[in-house]
Amino acid sequence: MKWHFIPQLACYVETGVTQRDQFRNDEVDLYDTIVRESIQNSLDATLNGSQTRVSFKWVSMDGEPGASYVENLFEIQIDHARSSGLELEEVNFSYPSALIIEDFGTSGLTGSTQEKDNDNFSDFWRRHGKSHKTGTSRGRWGLGKLVYSSSSMVGAFFGLTVRHNDPGRYLMGQTVLDLRTHEGKEYPPHAYFGEMLGSDDDITSQIPVPTDDYEYIERFSRHFQLNRQTEPGLSVVIPFPHKVLQPNNMIGIAIVNYFYPILSGQLILEFDDLVINAENIR
Repeated sequence: MKWHFIPQLACYVETGVTQRDQFRNDEVDLYDTIVRESIQNSLDATLNGSQTRVSFKWVSMDGEPGASYVENLFEIQIDHARSSGLELEEVNFSYPSALIIEDFGTSGLTGSTQEKDNDNFSDFWRRHGKSHKTGTSRGRWGLGKLVYSSSSMVGAFFGLTVRHNDPGRYLMGQTVLDLRTHEGKEYPPHAYFGEMLGSDDDITSQIPVPTDDYEYIERFSRHFQLNRQTEPGLSVVIPFPHKVLQPNNMIGIAIVNYFYPILSGQLILEFDDLVINAENIR
């Protein structure tokens, strides 16, 4: 598992990521968008007859061995982040932090992990500005998933999924940075953390894929304190979240936007140790 940065091909049009402005402007803040987008997508993926539970958890790693693990995880990526112009003064690899968003009672990212198709896994990881959600779906994985990388001071996030029809666990990562020149080469915004299938001699045949290695995923889950084991759903890890992403900002947004599904028993929310459900929302 490593970061894969592929230089911008000369024949491709340079396309910047301009949609970030919709997540943080005079009318809406980042904490508003990440609450709405993540919960909406979880509700869309609810299994028939299940209750959806979405957990927001803030974790920190005070010193070793977590600090070394996270620093190694971002080898190469952090240099690209600097080249893209991100302000990294507050990123402290000696005391890493993360925002963990996990949903339960959902289907997970269904579809092929090894090739592009029209299912949720490819929509989430391999498409930008396009998805196959229907008009009744609340979430917007076409652009909404951009909020995850936008929420990280290093412009990256990871996703661990278990699917309801598949006992495996699949881990992958993505970084979305501005167009940049790094070590004399131009690079597009998107890059992946994972494994790469395809021939090294034919870049057009390559496709990033997740790992399902048990030991690797166990170590990742332990350091980031994930709750998911075999339960279907999606766990999103946002390393070094922006300071504005705090429970006191996000709880009110969640209640205002999701009062009815909570009151009807369809949805349970957790913000660290605080549980919001049908019994206490009033």
